[in-house]
Amino acid sequence: PEIRCIAYLSVYGNENETEIRERKQLRYIREYAASHNITITKIMHKDVLGQRDVNLHFERMTSMVKEGFVDGIIIANSMAVSNSIVDVYMKAGRIAEAGGVMVSVDEGRLTMKIVRC
Repeated sequence: PEIRCIAYLSVYGNENETEIRERKQLRYIREYAASHNITITKIMHKDVLGQRDVNLHFERMTSMVKEGFVDGIIIANSMAVSNSIVDVYMKAGRIAEAGGVMVSVDEGRLTMKIVRC
């Protein structure tokens, strides 16, 4: 089945480099999405913001999953939305708890197969 996702672009660099890097990253994400039955319904940008803003964006994306607007988020790499491996798992868990999936082009689906008792 088709997965509707928000693409989250997160690149590093100064304002002049950001636009070029985001275009490349979006192309990378779109190529993966096209071959994995993922439809990108919205694109969000980190721009030159810090981790606090990334966390706020992530909470908004999680709400959109929970409300059924999208099925998940797609990113180029898990560290695009996280500052540590523990943070990656917490965010993947939040998306899973909201009923969605977090997909990384570099790492695949970041799933947590946990059975509730």
